[in-house]
Amino acid sequence: MNPNWRTFTSRPVSSAPAQRRNIHDHAPSASGSTMSFDLMRMPRPKSPARMHSIRALLLSAGAVILNTACAAEDPDKAQPIPDPTSTMPTDLVIYSPAPPRIMLHAHNVQLGEILSACDSFGEVQTPPIALPDSINEINALSADVRPFHLPIVTTLDFETAINQTAPDWHGYTKANSDLRFVASLYDVSFGILAFDADIHSPQDLIGKRIAAPPRPSSVRWFTEALLRDGWGILDQVELVDLTPPELPGALADGSIDATSWNIMSETPQGFLPLMPPLLDHPTAHWISVDDQTVTQINSANPFNTESVDIAAGAIRSTTQDPSAAATLLSFRQALAAWSDTPDEVVAKIIDCLENAEPDYGSGSGFETDRWKWPDLDIALIHPAAR
Repeated sequence: MNPNWRTFTSRPVSSAPAQRRNIHDHAPSASGSTMSFDLMRMPRPKSPARMHSIRALLLSAGAVILNTACAAEDPDKAQPIPDPTSTMPTDLVIYSPAPPRIMLHAHNVQLGEILSACDSFGEVQTPPIALPDSINEINALSADVRPFHLPIVTTLDFETAINQTAPDWHGYTKANSDLRFVASLYDVSFGILAFDADIHSPQDLIGKRIAAPPRPSSVRWFTEALLRDGWGILDQVELVDLTPPELPGALADGSIDATSWNIMSETPQGFLPLMPPLLDHPTAHWISVDDQTVTQINSANPFNTESVDIAAGAIRSTTQDPSAAATLLSFRQALAAWSDTPDEVVAKIIDCLENAEPDYGSGSGFETDRWKWPDLDIALIHPAAR
């Protein structure tokens, strides 16, 4: 296993000035290849609270000078002085739970760039830090900084982070009772991609070798939940700890029969796999889930998921679109904030995303999809997002 693969989860954000990045620097290449997984050191942002104070002071002082000058020219046209207590514009740090240079991180970088382009925000960073590490790291920040460091969460990691109910090996250091839902960003489908032509059902996976992320990982957690609670075969398969760069070699030498790694994000053009070339394997095919599988997973775990129907031809692959339809599990991603994140900040985030051109998010667009979340409790939604 490449020992560097997980290092992105624990890299601190440095104090160096942030560098602006283009989404295309992180997106898969035109050929569909996603095999460039070099890690990057992300800069630590300046304290948003300190920047607020400096901006407010300068804004107030400048307004007083302008107001005095205008009044001298025309006493009847004195300009109003801006409110120095306003939090806007502000800098943000949005934690992307995906490794760099894969499509999920590209979506999250695009989110940051959309917000950076809005007048309401200054610098918006999107460091790639996996869950649960991102939320644990935010909790170590000072109280004046923490409200402006926002995690992107998955369906597995929202309420379990709030209640501290994830497995010990995927653990949160504390219950995050003040974590709040802001908006669903895009859907991600999850399932088992088989390469053995003789695998047609979950029972056919018994005795097979399934490549999965090493612990801790939300994808690994979902893999175990599907195999154990959904299909009842976890103790009858062999999970092989692999990272994406290792998958092609393992497939080529016949050391794996299937994988849960090839999650797919929904885009306006269809579903984009994490590793499109894997779907070009001559016998690659998905093992669909049914309603009973979804019910059993939800009953046995502290999270809820849903099924995702993928129509034939809806998967974007490098050279072909597989013709078979499939039903997989939803691994939806959402932006979260904190109960003390200012209402003005949350409201402006939603406004910027709703007015983004082209539309941000899945095929239906952000405005339509932002409420899509399994069994969303309105009490857990940030007041400014309701």
